[in-house]
Amino acid sequence: MIRKMLALIAAATAAVLVGPAGPARAATIWVPASCATGAFGTVTVDELGHYLTPAHMSLCEPYQSRFNYEIVLFLPDTTVPFAFGTNLRPYEASGPSDVIADFLPKSPTPLFGLCLMRDIDTRVACVRIDTAADGIATSTPIAVDDSLVASPVTFLRKPPVILYQYCGTCVTMQPS
Repeated sequence: MIRKMLALIAAATAAVLVGPAGPARAATIWVPASCATGAFGTVTVDELGHYLTPAHMSLCEPYQSRFNYEIVLFLPDTTVPFAFGTNLRPYEASGPSDVIADFLPKSPTPLFGLCLMRDIDTRVACVRIDTAADGIATSTPIAVDDSLVASPVTFLRKPPVILYQYCGTCVTMQPS
């Protein structure tokens, strides 16, 4: 009886966190453009350990204010890559939308990838971030189908908070 109740609570919690499956849910929140281009700049690491990587996205179709995009973090282990509704960014009406991807790992992260995504399945541009033993980080553009960034992405409305005001799978975006 207790096991059934715990299973029911776990299923209800998962349903609240993940929401209904399928493209209908994502389409009501993440409204993808059918054509966009983008690129990443050179990574820097600030004194607090934030990996800061400039990026930009531009529409290659007529602007619509409801279109948005996301930057997703890919780790080379078993971590599921997430896109969060709280990080969706609008495109500019004309020209590139410039942002800075800000990732603060809980512990040193020698390798990870970032992708600009126009929808849950479409990577527009990706970059590999390598950190040497001396702490120097470098960024290298990689193919959108590179094995580092090939895992399916899961969309959540809000990021899971592991510790107070810390999300180990989150990339925040700052205006550049």
